[in-house]
Amino acid sequence: MKRTQGTTLLELLMTLSIAAIIATLAVPAFSDFLSRQQLRSGTRNLYQALTITRATAVSRATTVSLTNNDGDWATGMTLYIDDNSNGVLESGEQVLRHFPPRQPLRIRGNRWVADYVSYRADGSAHTANGAFQVGTLSLCHPERLDEIRLVISIGGRVRREASGNQPCL
Repeated sequence: MKRTQGTTLLELLMTLSIAAIIATLAVPAFSDFLSRQQLRSGTRNLYQALTITRATAVSRATTVSLTNNDGDWATGMTLYIDDNSNGVLESGEQVLRHFPPRQPLRIRGNRWVADYVSYRADGSAHTANGAFQVGTLSLCHPERLDEIRLVISIGGRVRREASGNQPCL
């Protein structure tokens, strides 16, 4: 039989030291990767939610709204048929879909899209008083300095903009 020799304490300590150095270097890079992916995923999901809302309004030829839960877009969203076009989910209105929370992201809308986005049958976005609903939804991650904006145009289309080095508010 062939005998194998074990490792010495010195070899084990050297191996653990090298592993600790590699882990120390890898953790910040992984944390940055994770926060970047969370921001991208949240942006993609919000973009898809807006696109689904618009497509549903056009296909069903009615007003369809996407509203945030609790006044905060990051806590989740609800897609529903807005029978009275007021941008408020009321009893009796058909809920089509719920979108999950996007924590730890911060998502805020400017004045016109702070609480809801409402699409009409022609694909344009309108406020409760009938004005065109143009606005910007800003997404940021508390651990990053970049921000992504989703801009809703006068025709209801959504485009993505990246902004550099702005603190997450």
